[in-house]
Amino acid sequence: MNKKIFMDLLKSIIFFGGIFVLFYFGIQLLSEERKTSWFYSDIESQLISYEQEIQLGDLIAEHLIENNKQKVIQNKFIDSVVWAVSSHLQKQIELSEYDYEILVLDSPQTNAFTIPGGRIYVFKGLLEFCDSAEQLAAVLAHEMGHIEKRHTVSKLVKEFGIKIIFSLLGGDTLLLGELWETVLSSNFDRSQEKEADQFALKLLEEAQISPTAIASFFRKLNRENLDYNEKMELLMTHPHNKSRIKSSLEYKTQEGFKPQLINIDWNLVKKAL
Repeated sequence: MNKKIFMDLLKSIIFFGGIFVLFYFGIQLLSEERKTSWFYSDIESQLISYEQEIQLGDLIAEHLIENNKQKVIQNKFIDSVVWAVSSHLQKQIELSEYDYEILVLDSPQTNAFTIPGGRIYVFKGLLEFCDSAEQLAAVLAHEMGHIEKRHTVSKLVKEFGIKIIFSLLGGDTLLLGELWETVLSSNFDRSQEKEADQFALKLLEEAQISPTAIASFFRKLNRENLDYNEKMELLMTHPHNKSRIKSSLEYKTQEGFKPQLINIDWNLVKKAL
């Protein structure tokens, strides 16, 4: 090979290699939250306005309750507990587009899920599984992450297409049952789960709740062999539970952070269920 050509090729390799190295290490300096938002944005959710999302959520909620797909627990004490924990978190979310509604469903499943428009449904089994208000707060913070990042809307647009979503909003409710089944059983992708976890860690810190509550919850899932269930979004291993525990334990809180326990006797909660 001609020496000049070889030297030019070597210079090019060094030049572009240097750019790659700088880019790689520059990315590593970004926070996990910034990396996720840069590389895993959900374009699909931008196709639907917040008003349309709330309307879609109303349709799904009506189908869920009126068609007896799920039964809501009528218990003022349990409602007040869930409201107390959730409001503790909601106060830290600035300029949210949503008026949150959180209901407890009469099911033994250890799970929770969201539908469009700021609605979170918690199964009775999840409340029985939790050992503290802080563990419930960890789950709710994760679900709020899915809501604020509009993951549910993105998932439905990907599954059904924007035309079908708009036809549902226009009054054609033939596919509403399939839409509901997708909301309940179809999992979020790895990047969405990671983004919701990162949102939850930050939200817990801002609410003066230890972010290690997430690790506590998933450690118990592992101990009781509930770490994988293909039908339950919350229990999917995206990312794997060990990774989620590690992220929770390694999360760096602000200097001077002092967690405060939520003043709720969880034994009374379990007795009331």
